[in-house]
Amino acid sequence: MDLGGSVEEFFRDQVDQAFRDQGLTPSALAEHYLVQLLAAYAAQPIAEQPLAIKLLEAVEAAPRERRVQLREIGDTSLYLSGFWAESLADKLVDVDYYIDLGGTAYGELARGGSKWTGDPFGDVFAELAANFARFAFNRISKNDSVHSDGAGLLRSSMQRVDGPRDKLKSAAR
Repeated sequence: MDLGGSVEEFFRDQVDQAFRDQGLTPSALAEHYLVQLLAAYAAQPIAEQPLAIKLLEAVEAAPRERRVQLREIGDTSLYLSGFWAESLADKLVDVDYYIDLGGTAYGELARGGSKWTGDPFGDVFAELAANFARFAFNRISKNDSVHSDGAGLLRSSMQRVDGPRDKLKSAAR
């Protein structure tokens, strides 16, 4: 089945468009990181362990494992707060929780810097932490979800998240 390109190309186009629409100018590395994050979550399920438990485990983990866990917490929080914000609106754990948790995780990674993490994405984590709510893309539109060859293909409609939950709700409408 030909979907007209790779998953990465699809998300690159969507991320580029979302940034243009919102007047955002992230670093090239941050944009690349977001595209890869979205493509990865399109291909794998989200772990079921609560992120707060992962954060507790990360605090007690050795530095290398701590980095891995913090990155997973940040990435999962970014994905959930963006793509599933509307479904989290009436839950006990809402989108604000994920925004706070993800921003904190990326902030910890950034404070460690590239020497602590051994990761060239130290500056990206700082950018993601500082702009977490803005980089949380809100909503996947299921409208017009059929590709021309008949295969189901979701078209993404990403919007900037820029504030409290009621702004998320109004953006999702």
